[in-house]
Amino acid sequence: MNPIPVIEASGDYRLVGRQIGAACQPHIARMLAGLRNDLPPGITWDQMLRQSAQYLKISRDIYPQYIAELEGIAEGAGAPFDEIFISVCEELWEAAAWRGCSDMAARGRATADGSTLIAHTNDLLPDAEESLVILKIQAGDEPEFIGVSSGGVGISAGFNGAGISLTGNQLDQNDIRPGVPRLLVVRAILASNRLGEAMDHCLLPQRASSYNNVIADANGEVYSMEGSATDCEPLYIEGDILAHTNHYISTAMRGFDADRNDIGGSVIRYNRAMRLLRENFGQITPQRFQKLLADHADYPNSLCKHGTETVTVFSIIIDPEKRCAWIGRGKPCKTEYIEYHLEPFHHSPQRNEDTKNKL
Repeated sequence: MNPIPVIEASGDYRLVGRQIGAACQPHIARMLAGLRNDLPPGITWDQMLRQSAQYLKISRDIYPQYIAELEGIAEGAGAPFDEIFISVCEELWEAAAWRGCSDMAARGRATADGSTLIAHTNDLLPDAEESLVILKIQAGDEPEFIGVSSGGVGISAGFNGAGISLTGNQLDQNDIRPGVPRLLVVRAILASNRLGEAMDHCLLPQRASSYNNVIADANGEVYSMEGSATDCEPLYIEGDILAHTNHYISTAMRGFDADRNDIGGSVIRYNRAMRLLRENFGQITPQRFQKLLADHADYPNSLCKHGTETVTVFSIIIDPEKRCAWIGRGKPCKTEYIEYHLEPFHHSPQRNEDTKNKL
């Protein structure tokens, strides 16, 4: 067993960032070196930095606390801040996009005990597995959260003490623009006290692009927020099951797919996930989900993905009500899942009003 290392940090945003940066310094150095060697065709590093400055100006206005956190990461890692910020601007790297991730959700009648469970596989380049960390963070007056990160800078999936969970999928969309990077929106979602607040972040008007954000809460409410930079279709869980992969499902959003001729593998994974949910309806538990995530139909482009350019580097199953998750490193067919817990967080009504005013 080779569990993902856990990094704990608390305090104000800049201090939290410093703790993350210091703990992840080797990962961050490798990440920045890799980005320099993987520039989009015809684009220089200086040009990328100039483009990211447009994103930074908007982001600093909307989420100054998370910019402070990134500044702290730069200080802790001994790295230039503008390079740390460019690493969260995935929108600038679309020409070399790393596609993957599958989500399944079950609640109520679909699960063995009526609980709500969210399951996710995360597909990245194989060397990303060596940089994985689990961040256990309590920043400012926000709920404590646990998030899985490659290198400590961006977060792929997680949950918080307020009972909010976040997973999702990359969507190759055709309306990307300068704005708040989607990775900062993810950070904001994990700071949410309630589902409505998380949804407001998904719908941020100044976003540069969007993942398909699967958000859920302790009440069993689950939404798949199919977003782009300029539009979003909130898909509500129907019949107590939901799945999503890497293409737009809703008719209203299909026009935002960058290439409708390049979604075949995603369509197969989506339909396979829905079939598995139906076949296991009423019997789904965290342990059953661990087996479903290891499915190899249409291998190597399966839910458990390996043998291709991108592979499954981790998987996670979340129970938002119990504030716990089971996280496995590497391929679901080979991993051993470890359970993680958070204490319930009781939010302040004033903080809700302050957040609303910022948005």
